[in-house]
Amino acid sequence: MSASTSDNTETTFWDWMLAHDQWPAFDRLLFLVYGPKIMGVLRAVAELGVADHLKDGPRTIEELAKLTDSQEQPLFRLLRTSAALRIVRQDAEGRFELTEEGESLRSDLSSSLRDLVVFSGDEMLTRPYSDLVHSVRTGAPAFEKVYGKSFYEYTESSPEAGALFDKTMTQRSWLTAVTLLRRVDLKPFKKIADLGGGWGHFLGEALTKHYPDATALLFERPSVLEQAKPLIADYGVTDRVELQAGDFFESVPKGYDAYLLNAVLNGLDDEQSARVLAKVREAIGMDKDARLFIFEKVMTPSTNEWDYSKLLDMDMLVLFGGRERTLEDWHKLTSEAGFELLTTPEKGGSPWSALECRVK
Repeated sequence: MSASTSDNTETTFWDWMLAHDQWPAFDRLLFLVYGPKIMGVLRAVAELGVADHLKDGPRTIEELAKLTDSQEQPLFRLLRTSAALRIVRQDAEGRFELTEEGESLRSDLSSSLRDLVVFSGDEMLTRPYSDLVHSVRTGAPAFEKVYGKSFYEYTESSPEAGALFDKTMTQRSWLTAVTLLRRVDLKPFKKIADLGGGWGHFLGEALTKHYPDATALLFERPSVLEQAKPLIADYGVTDRVELQAGDFFESVPKGYDAYLLNAVLNGLDDEQSARVLAKVREAIGMDKDARLFIFEKVMTPSTNEWDYSKLLDMDMLVLFGGRERTLEDWHKLTSEAGFELLTTPEKGGSPWSALECRVK
């Protein structure tokens, strides 16, 4: 981690990680314990706005201390650790500058991950992990045991937590929309229903940049639709997007060519997911030309293979009682709901997949 080697080159964090198989087994286990510490470092850098202060070029530790209202020595130690993690880099003059990874912590970029990093280190996400065993033994979300209410009840009752979650989901929605629009072709469909589509980022990107002739429905909770109105207006598609409040556990609007479920089912268990899919199946009826698109991650079927979706699967378990799924899981879930899964997810790149389904 920034330690110089005998040939005067520097060993980066990732070089160090690649060599981990050469470590003793107990050292490999101990390194895994550092996960929360690394998250704490990243969150502190994000909260201090370091990336924003470095976007125009390198700065000294004295300059950064003033800009972040920090003490110089502790800030230097934080940035030294961040440099070892390749978030920043110290130049030959001792100034700090952003790396490619650190750029993603800038708050002024549409592709920013700053709020996601802050959320990932927030206690509403980390505290439930202290009782992960509860979820493993019962299948119920540990969040409800820790906080005494569901995740969404908590974020709606806490303005600060709700605002952080909303900002995080806004960042995630834009990023996934850009990714998914490269993987799905909605040209054949003129009427699109986005069920649980959040603030409408996907529809905004789709209608303005890809499908100028389509109209759409954003079907969401009333509180979410209030936030969606200005975003849809900013995209300039207010006249092409109908906002309708509803609950897809109860009913789904009929008469659309394509139905979208974007990162909805991973927050639900199999029984809840089956209920939602049954309502979509009922809305489509026997229209063989209509499609359901499920936008989700598809986990590798290999138990031993690395896939970061397996960590997100733990998030789904402790926060919501939901789950990430393999392709086999998706085939089973959709088939039992009366759908035929038509696509095989692409390998490599983003784990996000567009699963196209039609009625059987």
